[in-house]
Amino acid sequence: MPRRVDVIVIFPRHTTLVGTTALYSAPMNLRAYSEGFLTGWQGTGLGTTPATVTFTPQKSADLETWFDEDPFSPASANAEVTSEIGITLPWARVKAVVSGADPGVSIWLLGEFVRREGPGAGEGM
Repeated sequence: MPRRVDVIVIFPRHTTLVGTTALYSAPMNLRAYSEGFLTGWQGTGLGTTPATVTFTPQKSADLETWFDEDPFSPASANAEVTSEIGITLPWARVKAVVSGADPGVSIWLLGEFVRREGPGAGEGM
């Protein structure tokens, strides 16, 4: 049986970050999913020194307390990166932070989430 995968746009194409203040995605209810993969991209940035964006998946049981997972970044400017995330709590969001001498860059990030299979899939956690 083929696995059902839902694609969720977390940061749309051409989302521009300027400065070092963190940008947080909207919380996502992941109860219906067993695993997820995040794919992100960063552009070349402003100035002569390329900026770096770091994506940090976060998870929560109650939408109040958030726990960081392993951060990941594209290896270079104008590059993509993919990371697997563990789905152990019902809620998730992603934090994006830009760093570098010229902290300005365009990004996008999407998630591919694999639906749980079997009776009761997506109920509770």
